Amino acid sequence: MRALEVGHVPELIICDEAALPTLEGIGDHLSTATVVTADEATRKAATGLGVALPIVALFPKPPLVDHSELIARNDRIIILSQVDNPTNVGAIVRSAAAFGFTGLVLDGESSDPFARRALRVAMGTTFQLDIARTGDAEELFATLRSAGFDSYAMTPASDAVDLSGVKAGRRVALVLGSERDGLSDDWMRLAGHRVRIPMAAGVDSLNVAAAAAVACYGLTRRNG
Repeated sequence: MRALEVGHVPELIICDEAALPTLEGIGDHLSTATVVTADEATRKAATGLGVALPIVALFPKPPLVDHSELIARNDRIIILSQVDNPTNVGAIVRSAAAFGFTGLVLDGESSDPFARRALRVAMGTTFQLDIARTGDAEELFATLRSAGFDSYAMTPASDAVDLSGVKAGRRVALVLGSERDGLSDDWMRLAGHRVRIPMAAGVDSLNVAAAAAVACYGLTRRNG
């Protein structure tokens, strides 16, 4: 439904015959879609899902946008470097949507947010975001600075600024790195602001998706 709500049109719909009245209620979106009814076993076999959902739709993969265009039209952006686990990417997308971050920029090594697992974890909120990829970090951060963004790179390092003390401006980019190694020194340098989440003694880090949720909330709360 989230894909339909933002204007995406399915190519194929496989559904239980009892679900046909539901499709009739959203018929304006389905004029070009092929609709096939199938029993539970067939729907399981066709989709590979463990649960035979009553309606399953196949959508064309949305095109990525140019990162400069994304920066121009979004005030809150998440940037991922080497986040290669689709479950983490999906969870980050869900938190981004929940806290008003409307753009997502990934480097070439981060997982596809439209991968099945990422989409399921994101609960379809992926379709609400502008999404771009770039292989040129120098150019990306130069564009962000020119557009008036403050970029906050997450790190557990003790000498980073506590998130609780950050006074975020109107245009914010949250930068997160890999689960294993975090952000590289180059990405830290380019982002400029190094930020940490205060944690109890003896705990040195959070899962990247959990860190994203905390940071999205913290920056949004202070951003008004």
